[in-house]
Amino acid sequence: MAIPIKAVPILSGEIADNFVKKAEEREKHPTPKLSPEQEERIAKVMKQMRDFKFPWEKK
Repeated sequence: MAIPIKAVPILSGEIADNFVKKAEEREKHPTPKLSPEQEERIAKVMKQMRDFKFPWEKK
């Protein structure tokens, strides 16, 4: 038994224009990146999380 293919919605009119404007505006302003210090801090916290042992697990 075949599964019917759902229709893909297509933007048109004002909604489409707003979508394109917002996409173009976001393209001009790239997402800020993390600084090396922030990356290092995240790595440190992630390591602490991986190495964490609950008191009842310690032996």
